[in-house]
Amino acid sequence: KVPMKDFGSEVRASLDIAHFLQSAVLLLDIQDTTLDGITDLLLARVLDQEEPMCSVTEAKSILFTTDTVPSGEKDALAPVHLLARTIQCTCSTENGSFDYDQSWICAIGNLPSLQRRHVAIARLKAPANMGRTSKQVRLFVLVLCPSKEKGTKNALETGRTFATIFSDMDLRQSLLAAPNEEEFKRLIIKHSHDLTCEQQATNEKRVILNNHDPEPDFQRRKKCRFAGGLQDDLRRRLPHYWADYRDGVVGDKTIQKVISTTLFLYFASILPAIAFGVLNDHNTHGKIDVKRVIIGQVIGGIFWGIFAGQPLLVQLTTAPLAIYIKIIYYICQDFDLDFNAMYCAVGLWNSFFLILYSLFDVSRLMRWSTRSTEEIFALFISIAFCNDAFNDVIKNFRRNYYSTACQAQVAARYAAVAAESSST
Repeated sequence: KVPMKDFGSEVRASLDIAHFLQSAVLLLDIQDTTLDGITDLLLARVLDQEEPMCSVTEAKSILFTTDTVPSGEKDALAPVHLLARTIQCTCSTENGSFDYDQSWICAIGNLPSLQRRHVAIARLKAPANMGRTSKQVRLFVLVLCPSKEKGTKNALETGRTFATIFSDMDLRQSLLAAPNEEEFKRLIIKHSHDLTCEQQATNEKRVILNNHDPEPDFQRRKKCRFAGGLQDDLRRRLPHYWADYRDGVVGDKTIQKVISTTLFLYFASILPAIAFGVLNDHNTHGKIDVKRVIIGQVIGGIFWGIFAGQPLLVQLTTAPLAIYIKIIYYICQDFDLDFNAMYCAVGLWNSFFLILYSLFDVSRLMRWSTRSTEEIFALFISIAFCNDAFNDVIKNFRRNYYSTACQAQVAARYAAVAAESSST
């Protein structure tokens, strides 16, 4: 397995593309579909003009190898010509195996009598069968290098450079549609430049992530800074505040995207609101119903979207809030308190504590909250809802299958059966 070239960090890759395309042999729309015929055309153009000391026969002896395949006769094998060293692109499949990209192939070879490196590219008029893993080849790349070249310039490294370029499916489609050689070369150079910029940006981002301190502010600030989190949120959000609203109406197909996103979030928000609203209505005996849940969710979402430092979160009524409302209702029932006043007082106290947390930047303590904390909380919620479900099942059983009337009927039937048995 040969890894792809990193154009962002390996300078030699970009230099090879720019250098070889100036003198590369390029044949477009070749009618011949045989491997020997295509190779002869490319070698003749490369060797006859620039390498008189190297013959086509010598080059083919390096590029090809002989293998045997079953023939039509019984137990008979026929010799065939196959490329000795090739580079192809592979992709993984769903079952864990890999498959070859059979639309192009790169043949490489080291010749001792060559004076310098050569690259030849052929675009075929029709797909050609060049072997078991290359049955629909439209683009054929031939790389020849002197045997004395150093490791960074040998046939494998040069072929790996061009193979990385040709591994892009969009580029290959553009090359097949290129009307002339100039456009063909321009597309390759442009893709090489784009690939270099893209991989350089990826490498820089990877370096930043590797050298990034996950908590630089926490390590730097030893003392609590009053309202530091609020100041940071304002500093980060204000430069982009107007853009958050402008980008929703300005741009290509922006209105369509806003409408589709609005419909998606509407149904994603309304269904949990209805479900937990019905649950709250049942737990509070109508004190908090579906309508109040939806109105509260709308008000909270509007205020969050306008004033929050991170407005992209979706405000939803969740299971922990439903259990919290149920506990508040039971406390009000036990101490004979007004539920609405108690619920309002709990909300005001929560707001007071949240304001204190934001002023003193207590959210920095979340760095010690691990995944186990979330899983324990989720387990608690699951157990609480399972307990409610089991209680409803038991209540339903006692009401419909084990009530006083059912017990009386069962007792009467047993008495009747006992009387019949004693009389007989």
